[in-house]
Amino acid sequence: MDFVIAGVAAVGAGFFSNPLEVLKTRMQLQGELRAKGQYAVHYRNIFHATYSIVKHDGVLSLQKGLSPALWVQFIMNGVRLGIYQSLEDGGYVLDKEGNTVFYKSVLAGGVGGVAGQLACSPVFLVKTHLQTQSSEAIAVGHQHQHRNMWQAMALIYREQGVSVLCNP
Repeated sequence: MDFVIAGVAAVGAGFFSNPLEVLKTRMQLQGELRAKGQYAVHYRNIFHATYSIVKHDGVLSLQKGLSPALWVQFIMNGVRLGIYQSLEDGGYVLDKEGNTVFYKSVLAGGVGGVAGQLACSPVFLVKTHLQTQSSEAIAVGHQHQHRNMWQAMALIYREQGVSVLCNP
């Protein structure tokens, strides 16, 4: 149950954070593998990036990759917090008196975090692919032209195998 509650809470936050993820991803890819001054600057800052994306692709494009972004939040946070809660319920982070032990809590959080990231890695890859898709006028990085999350996962699996989907 902790998995579901944690995942649903993270999904709620994902609706608000996804536009920022789209902006961040596109700005990071700008000039990918090129020397400074050797690429077109489509996004000068976050405000200009927002304006450019809305102008060329429409306001809804700020929510590109929303479906996989919400799945990433659900899987990553559900697994992370679910594992931590299970370890806490099992007494693995407590001392004999029932007090939380700092280093055990940190280790349990690390185990949950790693498991959550590994579990959501394939969907995170697809999310990034979808968030970078834009009109030709402001395209940065490689444009994959996926139609949706499921088509993208199937195509990546077919062309590159399971190792690329599961490589964090």
